[in-house]
Amino acid sequence: MAASGVSGRRTAWARVRQLRGLLFLACACLAAVFAFEAAGQSGAADGYPALAADVAPVLANAGFECSEGYVPALNSAGETVYVPSSWELARADGAPFAHSARIHFEQRADPSGGCDTDYAHVERIEGRDSFFVEAKDLETPPEPGKPFDAVIYQQVPVAPGVDYSLSGWLLSLCGGSAVPSDCPEGVYMTKALGLDPTGGIDPASDAIIWAENRDNFVTPERKRVGWSNVRLAAQAQGESMTVFARVDSPFRWHGNHAFVDALSLVRAPVAWFEPLPPQNSNGRQLDLAWQARQSPDVAAVEGGTFELLVDIEVRPEGGEWRELATGLQDESGYSFLAPCTGMAYEFRIRARAEQPEDSDGVWPNQRYPGVWSEPVRVQFMQDAPEPAPSPGDEQLFIPQVCLHVEC
Repeated sequence: MAASGVSGRRTAWARVRQLRGLLFLACACLAAVFAFEAAGQSGAADGYPALAADVAPVLANAGFECSEGYVPALNSAGETVYVPSSWELARADGAPFAHSARIHFEQRADPSGGCDTDYAHVERIEGRDSFFVEAKDLETPPEPGKPFDAVIYQQVPVAPGVDYSLSGWLLSLCGGSAVPSDCPEGVYMTKALGLDPTGGIDPASDAIIWAENRDNFVTPERKRVGWSNVRLAAQAQGESMTVFARVDSPFRWHGNHAFVDALSLVRAPVAWFEPLPPQNSNGRQLDLAWQARQSPDVAAVEGGTFELLVDIEVRPEGGEWRELATGLQDESGYSFLAPCTGMAYEFRIRARAEQPEDSDGVWPNQRYPGVWSEPVRVQFMQDAPEPAPSPGDEQLFIPQVCLHVEC
């Protein structure tokens, strides 16, 4: 009986040790989970979740090269147009014609022309080709240059929660290429790039963030504008993000045609306030501090001279966003002097990567904006004393009128 009791106690202690071991393993697993989540949160603070830190987006055939191929599609009139490989036609209202710029103009110069010939001048900003769109009945009376709207898109695998920046180049010629241009005042062609953070493919979706440019290739004063850079940024909400390129010509005018070239999609540079401003300020002066990180994709551009710049905007409660500081290049901080007290102001910050205009950087000179941070609200208390300005302080001074809000 005694031996049996000892054996039972040993069995009980063995079970206790086993339970302790299982408890230790469970705690270790929970610690690993918390450590993983903390690492993910730490990565997110830098703008890139830990698991996506080394994954750059891949936008296929971003230069619209005919060597990559063009595939047939149908415009709104059932006529054949050609779309660059890796891209899809989302809209071709108004029956525009679309094709490889090189193939189109080479064959117009000589029927034997094609992707590999050099018979004609071909508008492009990099490589040998660009995507070309022109109005129906371009120069054909009685109503040349029909209105049109053409959109192509490509879905790109991305990491949810990561900010992405899209930069590209577009050229529009209202009234054809003649100089001086006879494009009437008020008539324009819209060149646009868009990002759908949800990965949708409907160009009419409210989810799409658009950036656009309406400059003609030349000003009325005969100053050449040429190619225009269009750029924007968005945060991915799923595992794919859709890139849109669009040419919208809403007016009928002869000669209306456009080109799209040199798109670039990268992980965006990021900036955030750190430490966060206080929710309430007892004084009129608020010192803003931040952290910023360059895009790893931009930093990897060989020969690039990209600078990491920071912009800050402010708006009074119920007002509009106003530029507070732009092009800051360090993290030393910025002092804001509230024009009014007894009210709240909101602040937001973004980073952007750009090459100086006079640098010998890479061509074309892409510009990559970041995503604006979520607004941070600060309540400036009533009758707060005005501090004496410190030497060297940068301050926003707006007397009497407080950013459209009367004191």
